[in-house]
Amino acid sequence: MKPTKLYLTLLLFFMFFLHSCSKEGLSYEELSRLAALKTEEAVALTKGHACGNLAEWRIDTLYYTYVPVHPSFEEAYRKLQAEAQELYRRANDAYEGPTRYNTSPVTLPPNFGIRCINGEVKVASAMDLELTEINIRLSQLFIDVTTFFEDRPCTDPSKWQTVTIRKDCEAIDVLYTDAPSFAIFGRKLEEFMHLEYAKRNLEGNAACSTSPMPNKRIVCENGKPKVTY
Repeated sequence: MKPTKLYLTLLLFFMFFLHSCSKEGLSYEELSRLAALKTEEAVALTKGHACGNLAEWRIDTLYYTYVPVHPSFEEAYRKLQAEAQELYRRANDAYEGPTRYNTSPVTLPPNFGIRCINGEVKVASAMDLELTEINIRLSQLFIDVTTFFEDRPCTDPSKWQTVTIRKDCEAIDVLYTDAPSFAIFGRKLEEFMHLEYAKRNLEGNAACSTSPMPNKRIVCENGKPKVTY
């Protein structure tokens, strides 16, 4: 091999080696940024689609949001999702700071299915629903959450707690206790709270004016929990 050609070959190899090393040696911050960009690309892929047969769509959870996914772009979406996951994995491996503890995991608000909103396919939140539907859902959920534990006997008041909900700006205490079905109660309660907030926004009453709640305690009367003030 001629010296000039050998030199060019070695130079190209060296440049490739440096590029590979620099690519593998990306910092935590840079890898996290690239992962976030890939996630944004995946989310962008799900937006702006005209309404058609909504039964063809499915809901996916992508880190911090719900997205509607259609078979027509499923493969590209999964590819971007996998690339983002790999970048996040590499970012975690590259992290050299103090030990991090995830004490507040991100939880997404309830969704209300695939909808056609303003001519586009979207995963609906409580704020996307019309007042008529919100009122219907709230009426049923109010019954569900206020009666959910009515068949649970009360023998020890220390095992019961209260959560305050609002119904037409009236503060109402809901009693609850630990039970195998608690997760179902939690989902219903969360839906109620989000829908009630959406209702107040639609009615122009986002900030309820109510008196402070008095001191309260829970007692057991005839096997039933009761709030006393």
